[in-house]
Amino acid sequence: MSKKLCKIAKEDWVKNNQNEFYEIAKKPKYYCTKCIRAASDKSWLCKPKKLEKE
Repeated sequence: MSKKLCKIAKEDWVKNNQNEFYEIAKKPKYYCTKCIRAASDKSWLCKPKKLEKE
């Protein structure tokens, strides 16, 4: 899948692919500064930024 989470969320992709979405979203390391979604790999996000613990 080469689409970003921002785009596939609008297509009901998550509803039809819950297992794959779980793998993308578990233990997030990055978030999108555009849509605030989080993912374990920055390739799923439009404008990724690394999550930093304080």
